[in-house]
Amino acid sequence: MSKALEVLREERMTLARQLDAIDNAIKALSGGSSSGPVKRRTTKGSHMSEETKAKIRASAKARWAKLKKKK
Repeated sequence: MSKALEVLREERMTLARQLDAIDNAIKALSGGSSSGPVKRRTTKGSHMSEETKAKIRASAKARWAKLKKKK
């Protein structure tokens, strides 16, 4: 039971971070941001290095493995 609660709490924290990001985006788009102008991309698409993508992929796999192990 405690493992399930821990997983739910982690999921709640993830969702809270996502909601904060959405709120910040809404503020920025509506002109409510007091932190200055919004930085805009000058090129199309995202330019993430392959090394960074590999790190993200590895950490995601580790998170899923950890969750599967707890079940």
